[in-house]
Amino acid sequence: MMFCALAALTAFQSCKKESALGIDNDRVIKIPYSFYAADSAGRLINSTDGAHFFTIFPPDGYAPQLILTSGPNLLIVKQNLHMSENDGRNFNVVYSQLRKFPWQTMAYDFPLQNRIYITSQEGKGISFSDDHGKTWQVDSLWDNNVPSEFEISSFSGLADNSMYAYSNESNVLFRKDGRDGAWTAVVMEGLFPVDGSSYFLTSNDKTLFLTDHAGIGGVWYSEDEGVHWTRFTQGALPMNIAYNCALSTEGGTSLLIETDTAGIYRVENGGFVAASGGLEINTSAYSFCYKKNIYKNNVTKPYTYAGTDKGIYISENNGRTWDKITFGIWDGKYVATY
Repeated sequence: MMFCALAALTAFQSCKKESALGIDNDRVIKIPYSFYAADSAGRLINSTDGAHFFTIFPPDGYAPQLILTSGPNLLIVKQNLHMSENDGRNFNVVYSQLRKFPWQTMAYDFPLQNRIYITSQEGKGISFSDDHGKTWQVDSLWDNNVPSEFEISSFSGLADNSMYAYSNESNVLFRKDGRDGAWTAVVMEGLFPVDGSSYFLTSNDKTLFLTDHAGIGGVWYSEDEGVHWTRFTQGALPMNIAYNCALSTEGGTSLLIETDTAGIYRVENGGFVAASGGLEINTSAYSFCYKKNIYKNNVTKPYTYAGTDKGIYISENNGRTWDKITFGIWDGKYVATY
């Protein structure tokens, strides 16, 4: 199972090579991916190539809010956090004290710390699992000078092993260096997100992003670990509609945004442009996922998936254009992907 939030974002080029046995190494996949998606009826499907799909859990009438994998386990948030140890054939409740928010990063698997973090109603708002979701405990390592009241609402991590938690209730960003470090408040300087109360945190290897789910306060980025923030130029991105998901596929300040009824947008030269080529008109998009195939000659081919109310779409050019890949029995309103 591939972790998409911290996936390598550069595709390497090489010449086509043939093995001694006549096998085309440009076509032999060394490390495949596994893609999961769930629809509004609760059906969970899987694919390893974006062309063939398998139902691994039937519809139960409960739409999930997010899917994630950790080690050999598959986790899904519905009313509670559920975990499967047999690739989705059955699930058991593993955590019932989560604090729910309408974005994917309210739970976050961070392989650099070998830990999953989740927004919690316990302690100061963070619980974690060190055994890929089987058991959970409250994170009690906090700096003595943190504010007295806040509500953690989302997480993300950087490639330097620093983990971040954001409170949209008090507009405070917290940082944790290594799994044994204490959560400390980041002192943000200059302009920073203040309008609206529904920001959620995402990142790539080196850049943090804050996106206002309500579509009022816009989208911001920080390239210095949350100290200074810059707002993206609004450009073509409409305001006052829900921004459901954000994903960075190319590093730097590259970003994709999914919206209600208005499709997908991407950052070009510091501002948003429409990136809905191939989508149906008035598409509502709910979740992104980044995957890659690694071939025997170490060439990497990236794929970006988008779950929408009109099916699943895939992009092979980092979200610039899209192709629909679900038809017939596989069509539906897909609200979560991983």
